[in-house]
Amino acid sequence: MAQTIDVLGEDAELAFALEGERSAHARRCAPAGALDLRPGMWQAADHADLARGGYGLLLMQGLLVRRVGRDGRFGAELLAPGDLLRPWEHDGEASTVPFETAWRVLVPVRLAVLDFPWVRRMAPFPEVGAELMGRALDRSRRLAVNMAIAQHPRLEVRLHVLLWHLADRMGRVHSDGVHLALPITHETLGHLVAARRPSVSAALGQLSQRGLLDRNGEGWVLHGDPPVGHDQE
Repeated sequence: MAQTIDVLGEDAELAFALEGERSAHARRCAPAGALDLRPGMWQAADHADLARGGYGLLLMQGLLVRRVGRDGRFGAELLAPGDLLRPWEHDGEASTVPFETAWRVLVPVRLAVLDFPWVRRMAPFPEVGAELMGRALDRSRRLAVNMAIAQHPRLEVRLHVLLWHLADRMGRVHSDGVHLALPITHETLGHLVAARRPSVSAALGQLSQRGLLDRNGEGWVLHGDPPVGHDQE
């Protein structure tokens, strides 16, 4: 971790509640170590000691998928810039009913290491800690929304709603629709909506035939308005 990140410079929302000299002082205190990850599987346990005792790792750039499963059935969570994670903590392996856990880097990732020395430096600025707590709660809320999406009986609807849900955070509006740059496989999409890969491929094809989305390189273009009245689709 020879490199450092200007945490508040790159993620100004963390310090939105600070003003004037306090904001400038906080930024001077906020540089953190940087952890860079290449695309592919990530063995999070290899970095178990980086931020233990601190807030954890703050995703600054890139995309990560966390997959949890048992007996060949998996669920997944997509993490994007702004998310806070502590991947070294037990994630099902030590529970009474154990689950497998794996992390995959989709595009190059940069993480800020918010270790205990960083926490100590930022102690005079509790507004930043409160915002990080909010980030953790936002992540739990998104998981609840994903669970609700996965309950719909029709796979087409699940995929359509999921892509719009992701577009709320990562989409960009263009003249031809909402562009969602998301280099994710049909298999991982299946983990997000509780479906098998062949069924996901078929459902995406049906959505495309209906003019609701198009493939665009490694992502999608969503057309029309966000879905409402899902039971009528």
